[in-house]
Amino acid sequence: MSITEISSALHLHRNTAAKYLDILKLKGDVDRKQIGTAKNYFLVQRVPVSSLIRYWPAPALITDARLHAVMVTEGVLTLLGCSLDVIYGEVIEEIPIAIFNNPEITRICHDAVQGISGSIPVRTVIRKRELVLRIVGIPVVFDTGRDGAALVFYDETGEYHARMEQERYKQQYEALTTGQTEFILHVGPDMTVTFLNTPFSIRAGRSEEQIRGMAFRSFFPATAHEMITSLLQGITIDSPSGEATLPMIRTDGTLRREKWSIRGIFDDQGRVVAYHAVGRDITELITCREQLDQYHRNLEELIEERTRSMQEANRMLMAMIREKEDLERDLLFIQYAFDHASDSILLFNEEGRIIRANKTAALLLGYSHEELPGLHVYEINPSISKKQWEQMWAAGYPGKKERTESIHRRRNGEIFPVDVSRTFVRFLDRMYFCSIARPIEAGSGEQIH
Repeated sequence: MSITEISSALHLHRNTAAKYLDILKLKGDVDRKQIGTAKNYFLVQRVPVSSLIRYWPAPALITDARLHAVMVTEGVLTLLGCSLDVIYGEVIEEIPIAIFNNPEITRICHDAVQGISGSIPVRTVIRKRELVLRIVGIPVVFDTGRDGAALVFYDETGEYHARMEQERYKQQYEALTTGQTEFILHVGPDMTVTFLNTPFSIRAGRSEEQIRGMAFRSFFPATAHEMITSLLQGITIDSPSGEATLPMIRTDGTLRREKWSIRGIFDDQGRVVAYHAVGRDITELITCREQLDQYHRNLEELIEERTRSMQEANRMLMAMIREKEDLERDLLFIQYAFDHASDSILLFNEEGRIIRANKTAALLLGYSHEELPGLHVYEINPSISKKQWEQMWAAGYPGKKERTESIHRRRNGEIFPVDVSRTFVRFLDRMYFCSIARPIEAGSGEQIH
């Protein structure tokens, strides 16, 4: 509207209306555009630069109508990481800082000069620090009455990371509750369900939308309501959690048992704002415990019975041990008699190898007691050939005995005559040849074979 139109509408003198319009222009309530000699005014909301510099909480960069930077408020240089000479007097789009290469900043700055406020989100890196900013273009008016624009920088980096962290926690919580087989609920202070996971929806036989807003107690028999109320009322800032085993009746009428752990969530005044409840069906566990108790009782009875049997077996075993000890004493005596017999005793197998010898044989032949086992009959009696041994063995049978004179050879090669008693014996389905020899004193005149 022109001054004439405004003065006519307000019934004011034209000069008085012009003075009021100039004042309103300085306040930023109207804008003025001159077309030829006519001055036209229209309503607009502009912030006086003097007020913006003094009171605006966020850092701001102020430009004139031609988008030249002419002022900055406290914090702008620190935020942008530069000195004043880098910014002052430069056109917005020519400021040598990467953030001002964004054409949207120039646009909202131009719109602000025209009286239109706007904002854009910007993510940028300044001095190796990633920032998330919201830049707002605000129409301003200088004390001279000239129009301008202010770019206000709101640093939302912390809020952005907080939102991202919140979203990440939300996704993690949803993944956690979705993958659980336990029942997970959030219950409000009025005991109504505000959140639930899928397993509880299946357990209740209703959709999640139907369950939200229902009373937590309604999912349990009336006999459990008092227990639930007592459990929730007992949760305080000093005792933030509690547990209870609650009965539950399935839709098919079977009785189940569920164990619920409920933890309170408190505000800064210590008041409960919600309950986090986790439950699981422990019917099978209780059944298993009852069965295990029965097994323990049966096992104790079985152990008592087995103990009695073992005691009886132990008595029998002790008797056998005593018998064994008697046998061992007899065997030791026999072994002693075998080793200390006055004659040489050698026991051969079918191959003609010595498998047993007494100490007398070792002394007579000049070997150690450990060296004799494994020696061949030909090494002891050189008069016996392999063919003769095979013939002797072929003609032998258990119990066959013979006595003859023969020769033996000592370890040093000395040959001496012996009186030999030979016997074939069988033990555990195997036959052995036993040779009992005694040296013949010289001068006896007997023939040696």
